[in-house]
Amino acid sequence: MRYEVVIMGAGSTGSSIAYNLVKKGITNIIIIDKNCAGCGQTSRSSALIRLHYTNDDIREMAVFSWKFWRKFQDETGCEYPVFTKTGIAFAGPEEYLDSMENVIRSLKNMGVDADLYDPYRFREEVFKYININGLAAIAWEPESGYGDPNTSVRCFLKYAERAGAEISEYNRIKRIISEDSIITAIETDKGIIRGEYFVNALGVWANEVLSSIKIKLPLKYVREDVLYIKNPDNKDLVPPGWEDLALGFYSRPEGESYSLIGSLEGEYVDRYYEAGEYSSPPLEIVNKRSKPYTERFPEMVKASPYAAIYGFYDVTPDWQPIIGFDNKINNLIHMVGLSGHGFKLSPAYGDIISDIIKYGDSRRFNVKGFSVNRFEKGESRHSDYKYGIVG
Repeated sequence: MRYEVVIMGAGSTGSSIAYNLVKKGITNIIIIDKNCAGCGQTSRSSALIRLHYTNDDIREMAVFSWKFWRKFQDETGCEYPVFTKTGIAFAGPEEYLDSMENVIRSLKNMGVDADLYDPYRFREEVFKYININGLAAIAWEPESGYGDPNTSVRCFLKYAERAGAEISEYNRIKRIISEDSIITAIETDKGIIRGEYFVNALGVWANEVLSSIKIKLPLKYVREDVLYIKNPDNKDLVPPGWEDLALGFYSRPEGESYSLIGSLEGEYVDRYYEAGEYSSPPLEIVNKRSKPYTERFPEMVKASPYAAIYGFYDVTPDWQPIIGFDNKINNLIHMVGLSGHGFKLSPAYGDIISDIIKYGDSRRFNVKGFSVNRFEKGESRHSDYKYGIVG
């Protein structure tokens, strides 16, 4: 059988692309994954849903996605909600004050409830159990929070499947078959799959799969170890969602009983593999993640280590995604190099790729600056902050 669209990768991005395609009337599609859908890096996403991006175009995608996550059940018919509101703060030193002010001004112009606090006022009015040393300002998004990646993937795909899309799980791509700058088919464990358009939503596996057609995208790999802690009995001590541009960590609550802590620093690695978890949190991870967190929130020394997970980001040189047609293969479309932004922005990413397939370009977002060609031209769209993952 020949499909109009073959989506390679069934994580948060690939599943959103499938959902958006069928919403726009393109139903002759297949979504392929070598594992179960959403079981790869998506399954270990920290899943913050927030809006603070210094890049104007990405910020518009974030606001669109944030609005979508809040009405996810209405849009998809999913039985369960996927968004939990906690509020998210961005705490920054003096050097980032201008950028923080610009972001908050832009969000307010888009009708978002966001404000920039003096640290003393934040401590008085929002969260009092905080050490404000080293902070010049705190950007506060009271309506932001976190999501449920696994449920969202399943509901995206269920919606697409009801409209006629085919889901092929546990189906490894063995090689890509091309002829005269066109992909004609992919060979998988379950046979040959032919298509008109092929979408690269492969994440860290992109270059491995694309090597059969001699494409190597400018991707590096970052490992992220996330520590889960059991919150103290006094829930008032538990901070909201947090991104700390001074101490280099992020955190958020996980339900009522737990919180998670990750790093804004990128630990580049040569080797990547399936995301996973530890049977018990290694002491090294406990120490690395706890130190800055308890420095900022001293009362959280009353929390106790509970678990740890790990996963990998596919990262571009400027920590921004590669979006659009390949510059050598005419029917290959990339949505890769998501650099830790994948889950939270997946509603926008799905809208963009479905538009590109149906109309030739995105009708809602300006994505011209995210082409793979920008690196050959020496262009960069890096965040104003040193931490690329913040955006």
